[in-house]
Amino acid sequence: MKVLFLDASPTVLAKNLLPIANWFQKKSLNFEALFVSLDISSYTDKKVEKQSLDKIIKENKYRFISFNSLNHNRIKKFLIVHNPDLIFINGYRIFDQLWIGIGKSLNIPTYKLQQGFEVKSVYYKVSAIVSKFHKGIKMLYALNSLSKILNGNFFKVFAQYLQYLFRGKPLRNSLLDNKLLRPEKVFVYSNFYKQFWNEKFGFEYDKMVLITPIDFLLIPQIRAKKKEKACCYIAQTLVEDGRMNKKAFLKLMNEYKTIASKIEKFIIKLHPRSNIKFYDSFKELRNVEFTREFPNCTAYLTHYSSMIFTASFLSDTVILHELEGHPTPEIFNKVAFLKTSNIKKIENVLLNTSKVKEPDFEERKKEIDFYAVYEKINPYDKIFQHLTFNHR
Repeated sequence: MKVLFLDASPTVLAKNLLPIANWFQKKSLNFEALFVSLDISSYTDKKVEKQSLDKIIKENKYRFISFNSLNHNRIKKFLIVHNPDLIFINGYRIFDQLWIGIGKSLNIPTYKLQQGFEVKSVYYKVSAIVSKFHKGIKMLYALNSLSKILNGNFFKVFAQYLQYLFRGKPLRNSLLDNKLLRPEKVFVYSNFYKQFWNEKFGFEYDKMVLITPIDFLLIPQIRAKKKEKACCYIAQTLVEDGRMNKKAFLKLMNEYKTIASKIEKFIIKLHPRSNIKFYDSFKELRNVEFTREFPNCTAYLTHYSSMIFTASFLSDTVILHELEGHPTPEIFNKVAFLKTSNIKKIENVLLNTSKVKEPDFEERKKEIDFYAVYEKINPYDKIFQHLTFNHR
Protein backbone atom coordinates (compact mmCIF):
# COMPACT_ATOMS: atom_id res chain seq x y z
CA MET A 1 0.00 0.00 0.00
CA LYS A 2 1.42 3.35 -1.08
CA VAL A 3 -0.02 6.40 0.67
CA LEU A 4 0.53 10.04 -0.28
CA PHE A 5 0.27 12.30 2.79
CA LEU A 6 -0.53 15.90 1.85
CA ASP A 7 -0.43 19.12 3.87
CA ALA A 8 0.70 22.75 3.86
CA SER A 9 4.20 22.38 5.37
CA PRO A 10 6.65 19.89 6.93
CA THR A 11 5.59 21.09 10.40
CA VAL A 12 1.93 20.14 10.01
CA LEU A 13 2.83 16.96 8.12
CA ALA A 14 5.06 15.81 10.99
CA LYS A 15 2.56 16.79 13.68
CA ASN A 16 -0.62 15.38 12.22
CA LEU A 17 0.16 12.79 9.54
CA LEU A 18 3.57 11.30 10.38
CA PRO A 19 2.19 9.39 13.42
CA ILE A 20 -0.36 7.77 11.10
CA ALA A 21 2.38 6.69 8.68
CA ASN A 22 4.43 5.28 11.56
CA TRP A 23 1.45 3.24 12.75
CA PHE A 24 0.71 1.96 9.26
CA GLN A 25 4.32 0.88 8.82
CA LYS A 26 4.15 -1.17 12.03
CA LYS A 27 1.04 -2.91 10.72
CA SER A 28 2.07 -3.55 7.12
CA LEU A 29 5.35 -4.80 5.66
CA ASN A 30 4.30 -3.52 2.25
CA PHE A 31 3.60 0.04 3.37
CA GLU A 32 5.20 2.94 1.51
CA ALA A 33 4.69 6.66 2.28
CA LEU A 34 5.26 9.81 0.27
CA PHE A 35 4.97 13.11 2.16
CA VAL A 36 4.08 16.11 0.01
CA SER A 37 4.38 19.67 1.32
CA LEU A 38 2.63 22.46 -0.58
CA ASP A 39 4.80 25.02 1.28
CA ILE A 40 1.84 27.31 1.82
CA SER A 41 1.74 27.75 5.63
CA SER A 42 2.05 31.23 7.12
CA TYR A 43 4.62 32.17 9.81
CA THR A 44 6.45 28.86 9.85
CA ASP A 45 9.41 28.64 12.22
CA LYS A 46 12.50 27.65 10.17
CA LYS A 47 13.98 25.68 13.05
CA VAL A 48 10.75 23.76 13.66
CA GLU A 49 10.34 23.17 9.91
CA LYS A 50 13.84 21.66 9.75
CA GLN A 51 13.20 19.46 12.78
CA SER A 52 9.91 18.31 11.27
CA LEU A 53 11.52 17.45 7.94
CA ASP A 54 14.25 15.50 9.74
CA LYS A 55 11.59 13.45 11.53
CA ILE A 56 9.91 12.59 8.23
CA ILE A 57 13.04 11.53 6.34
CA LYS A 58 14.80 9.96 9.36
CA GLU A 59 16.63 6.76 8.43
CA ASN A 60 15.32 7.18 4.85
CA LYS A 61 12.10 5.61 6.03
CA TYR A 62 9.83 7.84 3.94
CA ARG A 63 10.11 10.04 0.87
CA PHE A 64 9.47 13.79 1.02
CA ILE A 65 8.73 16.18 -1.84
CA SER A 66 8.03 19.93 -1.85
CA PHE A 67 5.43 20.53 -4.53
CA ASN A 68 4.04 24.06 -4.43
CA SER A 69 2.18 24.12 -7.72
CA LEU A 70 -1.60 24.49 -7.62
CA ASN A 71 -2.01 24.00 -11.35
CA HIS A 72 -4.50 21.19 -11.95
CA ASN A 73 -2.59 19.78 -14.93
CA ARG A 74 0.70 19.63 -13.02
CA ILE A 75 -0.98 17.99 -10.03
CA LYS A 76 -2.56 15.40 -12.32
CA LYS A 77 0.83 14.59 -13.90
CA PHE A 78 2.41 14.36 -10.43
CA LEU A 79 -0.19 11.82 -9.30
CA ILE A 80 0.17 9.79 -12.48
CA VAL A 81 3.97 9.62 -12.02
CA HIS A 82 3.89 8.67 -8.32
CA ASN A 83 0.71 6.57 -8.59
CA PRO A 84 -0.33 6.30 -4.90
CA ASP A 85 -3.02 3.84 -3.80
CA LEU A 86 -4.64 6.60 -1.79
CA ILE A 87 -4.22 10.18 -0.59
CA PHE A 88 -4.44 11.13 3.09
CA ILE A 89 -5.22 14.72 4.13
CA ASN A 90 -5.76 16.56 7.39
CA GLY A 91 -7.68 19.72 6.44
CA TYR A 92 -10.40 20.61 3.99
CA ARG A 93 -9.06 23.78 2.44
CA ILE A 94 -9.17 24.85 -1.20
CA PHE A 95 -5.95 23.02 -2.05
CA ASP A 96 -7.15 19.86 -0.26
CA GLN A 97 -10.36 19.95 -2.31
CA LEU A 98 -8.32 20.45 -5.49
CA TRP A 99 -6.20 17.33 -4.83
CA ILE A 100 -9.30 15.31 -3.87
CA GLY A 101 -11.02 16.22 -7.14
CA ILE A 102 -7.99 15.41 -9.29
CA GLY A 103 -7.36 12.20 -7.34
CA LYS A 104 -10.92 11.06 -7.90
CA SER A 105 -10.61 11.72 -11.64
CA LEU A 106 -7.71 9.21 -11.55
CA ASN A 107 -9.59 6.74 -9.30
CA ILE A 108 -7.29 7.52 -6.35
CA PRO A 109 -9.44 7.74 -3.19
CA THR A 110 -8.76 10.35 -0.51
CA TYR A 111 -9.15 9.87 3.23
CA LYS A 112 -9.43 12.75 5.68
CA LEU A 113 -8.57 13.06 9.36
CA GLN A 114 -10.41 15.67 11.43
CA GLN A 115 -8.11 18.60 12.19
CA GLY A 116 -8.68 19.31 15.86
CA PHE A 117 -12.04 20.48 17.21
CA GLU A 118 -13.04 22.47 14.17
CA VAL A 119 -15.56 25.32 14.28
CA LYS A 120 -17.97 26.86 11.79
CA SER A 121 -15.91 30.01 11.33
CA VAL A 122 -12.51 31.22 12.57
CA TYR A 123 -13.38 34.87 11.90
CA TYR A 124 -10.61 35.89 9.54
CA LYS A 125 -9.78 39.59 9.34
CA VAL A 126 -9.96 40.98 5.79
CA SER A 127 -6.97 43.28 6.40
CA ALA A 128 -4.84 40.38 7.67
CA ILE A 129 -5.70 38.19 4.68
CA VAL A 130 -4.99 41.01 2.22
CA SER A 131 -1.58 41.57 3.87
CA LYS A 132 -0.61 38.00 2.94
CA PHE A 133 -0.43 38.90 -0.72
CA HIS A 134 1.62 35.91 -1.84
CA LYS A 135 -0.62 33.37 -0.11
CA GLY A 136 -3.71 35.18 -1.39
CA ILE A 137 -2.51 34.88 -4.98
CA LYS A 138 -1.89 31.15 -4.51
CA MET A 139 -5.39 30.68 -3.13
CA LEU A 140 -6.85 32.52 -6.13
CA TYR A 141 -4.85 30.24 -8.42
CA ALA A 142 -6.14 27.18 -6.56
CA LEU A 143 -9.72 28.43 -6.85
CA ASN A 144 -9.21 28.93 -10.57
CA SER A 145 -7.90 25.37 -10.95
CA LEU A 146 -10.79 24.09 -8.85
CA SER A 147 -13.38 25.91 -10.97
CA LYS A 148 -11.89 24.28 -14.07
CA ILE A 149 -12.13 20.71 -12.80
CA LEU A 150 -15.72 21.48 -11.70
CA ASN A 151 -16.54 23.14 -15.03
CA GLY A 152 -17.86 26.08 -12.99
CA ASN A 153 -17.67 29.85 -13.24
CA PHE A 154 -14.54 31.09 -11.43
CA PHE A 155 -16.12 34.34 -10.27
CA LYS A 156 -19.09 32.52 -8.76
CA VAL A 157 -16.79 30.01 -7.02
CA PHE A 158 -14.68 32.92 -5.73
CA ALA A 159 -17.71 34.84 -4.41
CA GLN A 160 -19.08 31.77 -2.62
CA TYR A 161 -15.70 31.01 -1.07
CA LEU A 162 -15.39 34.58 0.26
CA GLN A 163 -18.78 34.17 1.95
CA TYR A 164 -17.48 31.01 3.58
CA LEU A 165 -14.14 32.52 4.59
CA PHE A 166 -15.31 35.79 6.13
CA ARG A 167 -18.92 35.12 7.13
CA GLY A 168 -18.77 31.42 7.96
CA LYS A 169 -21.45 30.57 5.40
CA PRO A 170 -21.52 26.78 4.76
CA LEU A 171 -20.23 25.57 1.41
CA ARG A 172 -23.23 23.27 1.19
CA ASN A 173 -25.42 24.15 -1.80
CA SER A 174 -22.55 26.11 -3.37
CA LEU A 175 -20.51 25.08 -6.42
CA LEU A 176 -17.99 23.61 -3.96
CA ASP A 177 -20.66 21.25 -2.64
CA ASN A 178 -19.77 18.58 -5.16
CA LYS A 179 -19.30 14.82 -4.72
CA LEU A 180 -16.08 15.09 -6.73
CA LEU A 181 -14.56 17.03 -3.80
CA ARG A 182 -15.63 14.70 -0.99
CA PRO A 183 -13.22 12.21 0.59
CA GLU A 184 -13.82 8.47 0.46
CA LYS A 185 -13.92 8.41 4.27
CA VAL A 186 -13.67 11.09 6.94
CA PHE A 187 -12.47 10.13 10.43
CA VAL A 188 -14.32 12.34 12.90
CA TYR A 189 -14.36 12.78 16.68
CA SER A 190 -18.05 12.50 17.56
CA ASN A 191 -21.68 12.44 16.53
CA PHE A 192 -21.64 16.21 16.91
CA TYR A 193 -19.03 16.36 14.16
CA LYS A 194 -20.94 14.00 11.90
CA GLN A 195 -23.76 16.52 11.97
CA PHE A 196 -21.30 19.42 11.71
CA TRP A 197 -19.58 18.13 8.54
CA ASN A 198 -22.87 17.14 6.94
CA GLU A 199 -24.32 20.63 7.44
CA LYS A 200 -21.16 22.50 6.52
CA PHE A 201 -19.90 20.55 3.51
CA GLY A 202 -22.56 17.95 2.73
CA PHE A 203 -20.48 14.91 3.75
CA GLU A 204 -22.62 11.76 3.81
CA TYR A 205 -23.13 10.22 7.26
CA ASP A 206 -22.14 6.77 6.06
CA LYS A 207 -18.79 8.13 4.87
CA MET A 208 -17.84 9.33 8.37
CA VAL A 209 -16.17 7.06 10.94
CA LEU A 210 -15.94 7.83 14.66
CA ILE A 211 -12.47 7.80 16.25
CA THR A 212 -11.01 9.05 19.52
CA PRO A 213 -9.42 12.51 19.12
CA ILE A 214 -5.72 12.08 18.34
CA ASP A 215 -4.69 14.53 21.08
CA PHE A 216 -6.30 12.25 23.68
CA LEU A 217 -3.47 9.79 23.12
CA LEU A 218 -1.29 12.28 25.04
CA ILE A 219 -3.45 12.26 28.18
CA PRO A 220 -1.95 9.22 30.00
CA GLN A 221 1.64 10.48 29.62
CA ILE A 222 0.67 14.04 30.62
CA ARG A 223 -1.16 12.75 33.71
CA ALA A 224 2.00 10.81 34.61
CA LYS A 225 3.96 14.08 34.84
CA LYS A 226 4.21 15.93 38.13
CA LYS A 227 1.37 18.44 38.53
CA GLU A 228 2.69 22.01 38.35
CA LYS A 229 1.04 24.82 40.29
CA ALA A 230 0.86 26.99 37.22
CA CYS A 231 -1.43 28.47 34.62
CA CYS A 232 -0.79 27.18 31.12
CA TYR A 233 -1.73 29.52 28.29
CA ILE A 234 -2.50 27.38 25.24
CA ALA A 235 -1.40 29.57 22.34
CA GLN A 236 -3.25 29.70 19.05
CA THR A 237 -2.19 31.04 15.65
CA LEU A 238 -4.50 34.06 15.86
CA VAL A 239 -2.12 36.52 14.16
CA GLU A 240 -0.33 33.90 12.08
CA ASP A 241 -3.59 32.81 10.43
CA GLY A 242 -5.08 36.28 10.01
CA ARG A 243 -7.74 36.07 12.72
CA MET A 244 -6.37 38.93 14.83
CA ASN A 245 -4.11 41.87 14.06
CA LYS A 246 -0.66 41.99 15.63
CA LYS A 247 -1.24 45.19 17.62
CA ALA A 248 -4.32 43.78 19.37
CA PHE A 249 -2.53 40.52 20.13
CA LEU A 250 0.50 42.25 21.66
CA LYS A 251 -1.87 44.27 23.85
CA LEU A 252 -3.48 41.02 25.00
CA MET A 253 -0.07 39.54 25.81
CA ASN A 254 0.78 42.57 27.94
CA GLU A 255 -2.40 41.93 29.92
CA TYR A 256 -1.38 38.30 30.40
CA LYS A 257 2.09 39.44 31.42
CA THR A 258 0.54 41.42 34.28
CA ILE A 259 -1.32 38.30 35.42
CA ALA A 260 1.81 36.17 35.06
CA SER A 261 3.76 38.52 37.33
CA LYS A 262 1.25 37.91 40.15
CA ILE A 263 1.04 34.12 40.13
CA GLU A 264 3.52 31.39 40.98
CA LYS A 265 4.17 30.19 37.42
CA PHE A 266 2.92 30.94 33.90
CA ILE A 267 3.61 28.44 31.10
CA ILE A 268 3.08 29.33 27.45
CA LYS A 269 2.37 26.21 25.43
CA LEU A 270 3.35 27.28 21.90
CA HIS A 271 1.54 26.14 18.78
CA PRO A 272 3.84 24.42 16.23
CA ARG A 273 3.46 27.50 14.01
CA SER A 274 3.63 30.14 16.76
CA ASN A 275 5.78 33.18 16.02
CA ILE A 276 7.73 33.27 19.28
CA LYS A 277 8.62 36.94 18.78
CA PHE A 278 5.03 37.81 19.71
CA TYR A 279 5.83 36.64 23.26
CA ASP A 280 9.10 38.56 23.76
CA SER A 281 7.66 40.71 26.55
CA PHE A 282 7.40 37.65 28.83
CA LYS A 283 11.12 36.90 28.69
CA GLU A 284 11.93 39.37 31.47
CA LEU A 285 9.76 37.39 33.92
CA ARG A 286 11.60 34.54 35.65
CA ASN A 287 8.44 32.58 36.39
CA VAL A 288 7.44 32.27 32.72
CA GLU A 289 8.30 29.14 30.77
CA PHE A 290 7.88 28.34 27.07
CA THR A 291 7.19 24.83 25.85
CA ARG A 292 5.96 22.94 22.82
CA GLU A 293 5.03 19.91 24.94
CA PHE A 294 1.72 19.85 26.82
CA PRO A 295 2.27 20.41 30.57
CA ASN A 296 0.29 19.06 33.53
CA CYS A 297 -0.96 22.21 35.25
CA THR A 298 -3.47 23.30 37.87
CA ALA A 299 -5.12 25.76 35.44
CA TYR A 300 -5.41 26.31 31.70
CA LEU A 301 -6.20 29.46 29.75
CA THR A 302 -7.05 29.74 26.05
CA HIS A 303 -9.67 31.02 23.61
CA TYR A 304 -10.96 28.20 21.40
CA SER A 305 -7.96 25.91 21.08
CA SER A 306 -8.71 22.25 20.34
CA MET A 307 -6.35 21.29 23.17
CA ILE A 308 -8.89 22.57 25.71
CA PHE A 309 -10.57 19.14 25.61
CA THR A 310 -7.30 17.47 26.56
CA ALA A 311 -6.85 20.05 29.34
CA SER A 312 -10.31 19.22 30.72
CA PHE A 313 -9.03 15.76 31.72
CA LEU A 314 -6.18 17.34 33.70
CA SER A 315 -7.85 20.19 35.58
CA ASP A 316 -11.28 21.54 36.39
CA THR A 317 -9.92 25.09 36.13
CA VAL A 318 -10.23 25.62 32.40
CA ILE A 319 -10.68 29.27 31.45
CA LEU A 320 -11.90 30.46 28.06
CA HIS A 321 -11.02 34.08 27.34
CA GLU A 322 -13.56 35.27 24.78
CA LEU A 323 -12.03 37.88 22.49
CA GLU A 324 -13.87 40.67 20.70
CA GLY A 325 -15.10 39.38 17.35
CA HIS A 326 -14.38 35.77 18.35
CA PRO A 327 -17.52 34.28 19.98
CA THR A 328 -16.79 30.99 21.71
CA PRO A 329 -18.13 28.00 19.72
CA GLU A 330 -20.76 25.99 21.58
CA ILE A 331 -18.66 22.83 21.87
CA PHE A 332 -16.11 24.55 24.12
CA ASN A 333 -18.70 25.62 26.69
CA LYS A 334 -19.00 22.03 27.88
CA VAL A 335 -15.49 21.98 29.37
CA ALA A 336 -15.17 25.59 30.59
CA PHE A 337 -14.87 26.39 34.29
CA LEU A 338 -15.10 30.07 33.34
CA LYS A 339 -15.91 31.77 30.05
CA THR A 340 -15.37 35.52 30.12
CA SER A 341 -14.18 38.54 28.17
CA ASN A 342 -13.19 40.25 31.45
CA ILE A 343 -9.42 40.06 32.07
CA LYS A 344 -9.92 40.95 35.77
CA LYS A 345 -12.13 37.90 36.31
CA ILE A 346 -9.41 35.70 34.85
CA GLU A 347 -6.85 37.22 37.20
CA ASN A 348 -9.14 36.75 40.21
CA VAL A 349 -9.70 33.06 39.45
CA LEU A 350 -5.98 32.40 39.09
CA LEU A 351 -5.13 34.30 42.27
CA ASN A 352 -7.86 32.67 44.36
CA THR A 353 -7.71 29.04 43.30
CA SER A 354 -6.20 27.51 46.41
CA LYS A 355 -7.22 23.87 46.01
CA VAL A 356 -6.39 21.69 43.04
CA LYS A 357 -9.48 19.79 41.96
CA GLU A 358 -8.77 16.86 39.67
CA PRO A 359 -11.60 15.92 37.31
CA ASP A 360 -13.17 12.49 37.56
CA PHE A 361 -11.80 10.75 34.47
CA GLU A 362 -14.74 8.44 33.72
CA GLU A 363 -17.27 11.15 34.48
CA ARG A 364 -15.54 13.56 32.14
CA LYS A 365 -15.63 10.98 29.34
CA LYS A 366 -19.40 10.69 29.75
CA GLU A 367 -19.89 14.47 29.90
CA ILE A 368 -18.20 15.14 26.58
CA ASP A 369 -19.16 11.97 24.71
CA PHE A 370 -21.45 13.79 22.24
CA TYR A 371 -18.58 16.14 21.30
CA ALA A 372 -15.61 13.76 21.64
CA VAL A 373 -15.78 9.98 21.91
CA TYR A 374 -13.15 8.23 24.04
CA GLU A 375 -12.92 4.66 22.79
CA LYS A 376 -10.65 1.85 23.93
CA ILE A 377 -9.43 1.17 20.39
CA ASN A 378 -6.45 3.25 19.29
CA PRO A 379 -7.66 5.76 16.64
CA TYR A 380 -4.72 4.97 14.33
CA ASP A 381 -5.62 1.29 14.45
CA LYS A 382 -9.23 2.05 13.58
CA ILE A 383 -8.11 4.19 10.64
CA PHE A 384 -5.80 1.41 9.46
CA GLN A 385 -8.59 -1.15 9.62
CA HIS A 386 -10.77 0.96 7.35
CA LEU A 387 -7.99 1.60 4.85
CA THR A 388 -6.76 -1.97 4.61
CA PHE A 389 -10.34 -3.20 4.27
CA ASN A 390 -10.64 -1.19 1.07
CA HIS A 391 -7.07 -1.67 -0.21
CA ARG A 392 -5.98 -5.25 0.45
